[in-house]
Amino acid sequence: MGFEKRFLQHRGISVIQKLDPSLPRLRRGKVGIVLAGGAVSGGAFKAGGLRALDEAFLRRKLPHGASQPFGLTDFDIFVGLSAGSILASVLAAGISPDEVFRILRGTSETYEPFKPWHFMRPNAFELLHRGGLFLDKQQELFTNWLSGATDSRTGQAFSFRTTVGKMTQATARLLPTGLFDPTALEHYLRRNMRRAGLPDDFNESFRRTGKALYLTAADLNRGEMVVFGHDEPYASIPVSRAIAASCAIPIWYKPMLIENPRVGEPGEPDRLDLADGGLMRTANVRVAVEKGCELVICYNPFTRIRYDRAGRSLYEHGLPTLISQAARTLIGARLDLAKELVYRDETIQADVVFIEPASDDYAFFNMNPMNFWNKDVASTHGYEAVASALASNHQLLAGVFRAHGIEMRPLRDQPPPNADDEHKRRPNLRESRG
Repeated sequence: MGFEKRFLQHRGISVIQKLDPSLPRLRRGKVGIVLAGGAVSGGAFKAGGLRALDEAFLRRKLPHGASQPFGLTDFDIFVGLSAGSILASVLAAGISPDEVFRILRGTSETYEPFKPWHFMRPNAFELLHRGGLFLDKQQELFTNWLSGATDSRTGQAFSFRTTVGKMTQATARLLPTGLFDPTALEHYLRRNMRRAGLPDDFNESFRRTGKALYLTAADLNRGEMVVFGHDEPYASIPVSRAIAASCAIPIWYKPMLIENPRVGEPGEPDRLDLADGGLMRTANVRVAVEKGCELVICYNPFTRIRYDRAGRSLYEHGLPTLISQAARTLIGARLDLAKELVYRDETIQADVVFIEPASDDYAFFNMNPMNFWNKDVASTHGYEAVASALASNHQLLAGVFRAHGIEMRPLRDQPPPNADDEHKRRPNLRESRG
């Protein structure tokens, strides 16, 4: 009986296997990792989970039969959006998940500690700019009425009543477009990339490492996804600026305004007004596949919870809990549709492994996504949750990875961690520098 594609799910792990593992590979295919968003706690959850995933790998076979040690920094392609863009950029630069874990905890010698003001600088200076836009619009409306200009929609001159109504509506231009300024994050990243000796340029990064980094954001004016990378049209935009654009969550951040390096080309505006990449996709598996990946690991930290406690409902917990469930449902449902598309689309010839929180992970569900002070707890919990999920699915995952020449570490002699007893355990997360 011939090979049939598979779609399997168990405790936070979904596997879509579309390549026949029995067929010999004439060449070693590319492997990629796709990191979705997650804000602060979700980013920290991913950082801990990435460390557990890195520890699960052992080695990879080379084309001539030998093998070499293998970890997350040895992937060929890194794709990130929103908070995932930060993690993808450091992994692509060769910074290990162990070091990422230390950066998050403020014990790194590579990056300075990440503080609240690095991502929560008040958007105060925009008020001056918006005041100018408001006055310009008021002058335009008043001049149109005074000169007797004709309204293009009605074919009649602007009336005084219509003009006053439009001038009142124009007061919306005074409102800031976000609570915080994303350029604070850009400045932090640029400063620390320079400090660590990492290039803030997609082309130079690829030239040095041979690893391809792709980040995505949403173009607000065109309602389209923008992809940044060394072989993409906007390759000249600095990595730190592309990350800030990808992280610019609407309302939380004002849009990231970037001078368009392609200005003058047909259809290209003078400026790109960009927002969080999560507006367009929950993750970007297709980007990795289109760049030649035959194995993709997609890590999404936010999915809906199954609240199965007898006789109770999330309604009892109030508005914040309902908003959290609604947002996670939207994110998780979009990714479920993406999984279905990957499984059914015959043009996608790759094996894809999705890592998400288990549907009964109440501990992570209760963490506020924007709470900076949750990050240590979230990273520890992410490590434990992913380690548990990998152990529960070890046999399945080992077979999928083996088909791509990647060997997983064998399970330890002790039983895998039980997710139901996580609150009783104290994880031993030493900060090794080896």
